[in-house]
This record gives sequence, structure tokens and C-alpha cells, in this order.
Amino acid sequence: MQAADPRREIPEGWLTFEPVDFIPNLQMLVQVFPYDRKLGNLGPVMGGALRGLEPLLLAQAGPGQWHIEQRTVEPTRYRTELGAALKYTVQAREALSARCETLRCYVKVYRNQRGEESFRLLRSLSESGAVQQKLFSLVRPLAYLRELRTLALEEAAGTSLQQVLLLAREPTAALRAVARAVAAFNQDAPGITRRHCLADQLDDLRRASTLVQWACPQARAEVKEITAAVVAGLSEVPPASIHRDLKTDHIFLSDDRVIFIDLDSVTLGDPVRDPAHLFAHIAGRVGLDSMPLEQARTNAKAFVEEYFGQVPKSWRKRFPLHCAGALIEVAGGIFKRQEPQWPAKVTAAIEEAQRALSGGFG
Repeated sequence: MQAADPRREIPEGWLTFEPVDFIPNLQMLVQVFPYDRKLGNLGPVMGGALRGLEPLLLAQAGPGQWHIEQRTVEPTRYRTELGAALKYTVQAREALSARCETLRCYVKVYRNQRGEESFRLLRSLSESGAVQQKLFSLVRPLAYLRELRTLALEEAAGTSLQQVLLLAREPTAALRAVARAVAAFNQDAPGITRRHCLADQLDDLRRASTLVQWACPQARAEVKEITAAVVAGLSEVPPASIHRDLKTDHIFLSDDRVIFIDLDSVTLGDPVRDPAHLFAHIAGRVGLDSMPLEQARTNAKAFVEEYFGQVPKSWRKRFPLHCAGALIEVAGGIFKRQEPQWPAKVTAAIEEAQRALSGGFG
């Protein structure tokens, strides 16, 4: 890796440390962001290759003689050797009026050409009947830079559902609006070809279950029992469009619009997985630490009641099983992120999963 001269790939402003090194005592290979041996496109993106997006950003400011005065690239998420998300912000000034504008977009750097698939899918979904009827909205794709394997997306308008739940005194109206939007997405999202079948879902559950049992051996019997019940109870159903990564920070509300973001995982599968996944994040208080448990349960129930009023009645029968499985996956995620007080949070998620199986959510 050193023989390939990794320094030349890294922008000067990010060369605080050597890009790659080896610690003999620990037998540890160290890569320093933004160097990544499998994301060779990350360095150029951090180093100025995004300037080709600036005409698209300046177009949002309206007519005029706009000039860029400052550029900022800020990492928002990084998964080593897999991908990165960055916020690209420019400060622009109009020459005649001296008016200033702050313009930004988000870019996702991919290891492969998955971003191109997401770009095409977002454009296809934007033409769905549900979007045209404003039943839900999607973050708009600006461009796909094929040589950089990078997708540029507009900044989502409004406020995330997570912030609404934390700040609003009475979030029920927002939750019901989100429920109607999720129901519409599950019933009208064309252009999706990927499939995530029941076997794939159960594989995800088993991996999460194994991790949670290892992390919390005192709850091993309960987790095994929950997992076995979900595996035995679910069966293959006609697939529908699902987001497959629905959580409170992937949904934005702006006036009367509900906007979905981060749609890389969109696929065909059991549609009940989406409400179960979002329910699990609310009831499990992921990112909602300050919310009392009973309030979280009340909010989650408000979402569920509205959702199942918008979809076929038969879907609701599968919800307790999907919900229990989603809560085990949430527990695994809490441990992997090593959240503060994770043992108590994991235990609480397991208890919520047991409650779901017992019919505690109605």
C-alpha cells in the first residue's frame, strides 16, 4: 500500500497524519481517513472533484452572476472500505446585488456502481402516482458522477422525524402523516427490481440474534425464544416495495410533505417490515434517549394504528412477528454502535420484543 504512494491521493488539508501505516506490536494495519484502499475515489472527492456540481447548486440560487467564495466538505458518515456520506456546502455571492447564499447538497461515495442504480431508481420513483399525488416525497437526485462512483442528492427540506419526536409536545399528527406516507410507499413505488426474500430477512435476524446473545449472555434464552418464534411464524408473501432502512432520521417533514431519504436499501419484500422497523426504532428509543418509555410506546402505537388503517387488513396479522424481529435487530445495532448504557438499552429492546410477541401492541 505504501509502494503505491498513498500521499498523492490525499488532499493537502487532510494530510495531518500518514495515510497508511503498520503497528507491529499490535499487528495492526492503520488507514487514516480519507485514505481507503478500497475507496480510491474518496480522496479525489474530498480534494476538489465535486466542483463539477457547483453549476447545479448555483442554479438553485436563481439568475445572476454568482461566484463561489468558500467551499466546505464535511464527512457525515463513513464505513471503512464500503462508502462515505459527505455534506458539500458553498458560500456564493451575486456580483451585481452582493446578495449571499449558502447552498449545499449531500454526496454519497460508493465502492461500486450501486450509486448509479440508486440514481436511476430515485428518478423512477419520482414518477410514481403516489409521488405525483403528493402522498410521499423523495430526496431529489442531482447527478451521478460515474468516474467518481458518487451520487449527489439535494438537501432534504424540513425537520427529521427524530427531531419532531424530541421537540414537539404533541407529535401525533406528524406520526399519522408519516404512517400514511409509508403505507403509500409500500403500495406504489415502481421501478424496483431488487428482491429481499424471507430467507434473506431471516438471515439478517439470525445474525443479529447471535450478536445479541453473545453481548448479553444473561438474556440468551429469551433471545433464542424470540428468534425461534419469528422464524417459525413468518412465511413468504407477495412482495411489495419497501424502504428496508426506515428509521426516524431517514424521514423528514416539511409543511404537509413527508420526505424519505437514504433509499439505497429499497427493495421488494414483505411490506410489513417497514412499519415494524420504524416502530422498533421508536419503541426502542433509538436516538430518542430523552423520551420516556411510555411516551415512546404511545407514539409508536399512534403510527401503527394509522398505518394499518391504510393497508390491507391481512397485513396486520404479521406485524407482531416482524416487530419482534426488528427489535432484536435494533438491539444488535445498539451494541454495535456501543451506545452509552448499551446493556440497559439492549435489555429494554429485548423486553419490547417479548411484549410484541405477547400481543402487547395490539
